[in-house]
Amino acid sequence: MILSVYNSHLPCLFPQHGVGPKHLRPIVLEPWQQDAVRAKPLDFLKGCIWSDGCTFINRTGRYEYLTYDFCNSSADIRNLFMNACEMAGVQYRSSRDRVRVNRRLSVIRLQETIGTKT
Repeated sequence: MILSVYNSHLPCLFPQHGVGPKHLRPIVLEPWQQDAVRAKPLDFLKGCIWSDGCTFINRTGRYEYLTYDFCNSSADIRNLFMNACEMAGVQYRSSRDRVRVNRRLSVIRLQETIGTKT
């Protein structure tokens, strides 16, 4: 199924859309978008994981555990993801262009909301 939307008011709904690569321009949520993320940070995290993330089994020696990985070149978008993690009580680790969630309780919290993405 292919979905197409055409409307002159789309920039009002998605103000972060603009000219050039998003990792080279500021990405800032509008106040109404910030309110939406504050109200449902796990839904925001779900959208981020399903668009720019993945889940995988991390195998380290004798241990195997589920990990959520979010990767984006935009520091602003990564910061939005990390802020939503903090709002949702999800512990994360970040490095360069990645944010990973692999702490047991945080993974369980994300599993209940997001599920696993393969």
